Amino acid sequence: MSQELQKLLDQTFSTDTAEYQKRGFQRRIGYGSRPAIVHIDLANAWTRPGHAFTCDNMDVIIPACQDLNRSARAKGVPIVYTTTAYEVTDSGQPSDMGLWASKIPLETLTVGDPSVDIDDRIAPESGDLVITKKRASGFHGTNLASFLTSNRIDTIIVTGVTMAGCVRHTVEDGIAEGFRPIVVEEAVGDRVDGVVAWNLFDINAKFGDVEPLSNVVKYLDNLPKFSETTAS
Repeated sequence: MSQELQKLLDQTFSTDTAEYQKRGFQRRIGYGSRPAIVHIDLANAWTRPGHAFTCDNMDVIIPACQDLNRSARAKGVPIVYTTTAYEVTDSGQPSDMGLWASKIPLETLTVGDPSVDIDDRIAPESGDLVITKKRASGFHGTNLASFLTSNRIDTIIVTGVTMAGCVRHTVEDGIAEGFRPIVVEEAVGDRVDGVVAWNLFDINAKFGDVEPLSNVVKYLDNLPKFSETTAS
């Protein structure tokens, strides 16, 4: 991000913070006692160069997710991955892409293609849940909410891409479904300058808590074993 844009955003956030706080926004939702990690669309189409969906800053995002996975696995915390892929990518036929394909190149995301596989640097392990979604939110039309509810999850630690799209919609749906969304600052990304910063600020004001990686790892490391916890 350019220094000029960063300066403009900092000025805007400072003014907006004062206004939000005056109105009672920017409260903290806090961590619960039974979290799950929810990685949004960290598949090759988004994490590797050369694809229409490629996102920036993977040299920071991937290591951050590796740290989260390491701490989560040590405590038995569930890890969920989403990818986005379609069975029918011919817009001339009835398709599972829906109207969204009128806006973005969903036809490049085909079920079974390596581009929609989760990046092998953070590859799912046995017992992890991988969800193939069709829309922006990880909740829309999937079994994510029922998985979290049946496992008595109260907190979703959200990473992934894109910040303005699938991550944001997952967070908004997450709090609507009764889960505490924690967005890991270093573990989310997008394609356009300023988009990550603005959406982190806005989500932190309205829909969830934005936390630095170090705080989230400390929270996970200090948890008892997942099997020994109860929902708050």
